[in-house]
Amino acid sequence: MKLFLALITFILSLNVLAAEPAKSLKSNKSRQLSKEQVAYTLEKAGFPREIVPVVTCLAEYESNFKPTAVNRHNTNNTKDHGLLQINDIWMKDCNLNETDLYNPLKNARCALKIYKTQGLTAWVTYNKFKKTCLAYQIPNYNTKNIAEIIVRNNEVM
Repeated sequence: MKLFLALITFILSLNVLAAEPAKSLKSNKSRQLSKEQVAYTLEKAGFPREIVPVVTCLAEYESNFKPTAVNRHNTNNTKDHGLLQINDIWMKDCNLNETDLYNPLKNARCALKIYKTQGLTAWVTYNKFKKTCLAYQIPNYNTKNIAEIIVRNNEVM
């Protein structure tokens, strides 16, 4: 019986050692991130904290929080990459290559550049799911006055 318990304990300890940390952003990039991980990444990339829930909502609709998501169905034969589905045409402006766009932080930094130049309407998803995204909730993020914040910052709604 003691040998059996020792064997079970040993096997369980191997499973614990092999497990990936749940919160690691540098872990397997093909893995789906949580909305909290995406929000943290957007904030780290420089998005204003007040707008993070809205952009997190965009990431959910654009890629289902998958850093390696790719859309190859654009009418102009370009592709959209990563969390916020950054189009090929932005690689030069963001000084990135295609592989970089699958890195959540680099993708978010490029998305920030797009946001600063075109506002949220740069994403067709925002136009389609605006009401849902403006009400999107993430623990510890206040979205109560999000519309006022967007207007105050002269951002295109």
